[in-house]
Amino acid sequence: MPCPHFNLSPLFPLLLAGGCLALLPVQAADPPTDTPPNQSPADFSAWGGANTEADSDAMWQPLREKLFGNRTISEGADSRINLEAPTRAENDALVPVSIRLQPAAGSDTAADPVRRVWLVVDVNPAPVGGVFTLTEKRPMEQLTTQVRVNGYTYIRALAETQSGRLYMSKQWVKNTGAGCSAPPGIDQAQHKKRLGKMRLRMTQGDELSPGQRLQLIISHPNNTGMQKDQLSTLLIPEHYVTGVRVTFNEELLLEAETTFTLSENPNFSFSFDPHESGVLRAEMTDSQHNTSRVETVIQGPG
Repeated sequence: MPCPHFNLSPLFPLLLAGGCLALLPVQAADPPTDTPPNQSPADFSAWGGANTEADSDAMWQPLREKLFGNRTISEGADSRINLEAPTRAENDALVPVSIRLQPAAGSDTAADPVRRVWLVVDVNPAPVGGVFTLTEKRPMEQLTTQVRVNGYTYIRALAETQSGRLYMSKQWVKNTGAGCSAPPGIDQAQHKKRLGKMRLRMTQGDELSPGQRLQLIISHPNNTGMQKDQLSTLLIPEHYVTGVRVTFNEELLLEAETTFTLSENPNFSFSFDPHESGVLRAEMTDSQHNTSRVETVIQGPG
């Protein structure tokens, strides 16, 4: 049975200002003492996030309650999810993250697969970077992507199994606090020319070999609304990928609801062993209701 649609919009408050949507940090109801009570996106991007790990945990709590209420979340040795990220970001706007999923112990391996994964950056204006829905028929072992970080923060990955159990892994990441306001890598005119173009590729070629990984690369500015145009110095309106769906022979592999916490030109890589020939398809939707899709064929033996 497919997982229910998960709507990100209630998870962070929205302020309609100047004709565009600006995302306020989820912790704004109880901000740190050095944070303005009515901060603009630009103010937030200049603030620099958490000072300590305890600060980041405090920012996480309101979101945790909205997402999961008082449900138990297992960490440490008992966790079935492991997040890898650098302890210090080389580029605040392009921080690699790798999420590994572990099978359940004993007889529960097939009976309780991971069905959903959350990727969270505590201090970001849109802290939930993505909610990823997986398929039971093709269990996923690893998912990688890249995120922006807006200050010292925990990056968290959470997994929910079919039975409703929750697991979490987190990594403390130091950085300069400019991930959401960092200038785009290329100008907006170039982005418009390539907007929505996608590429699907198998890391070992289109071969039916074990240990394959599938990579999806999307050409998109993923603008945050907090970046300044380097010529006009005006803020670039937010414009980002909101949804991604990847299928193989019409069967769901991965579905994601995303925000601008994901980096410019979002890309995803995940484990995928096809075992047979077929058609890979990826579809993308963004915050301005643009859509695009790409297909590629995997050839079987003979």
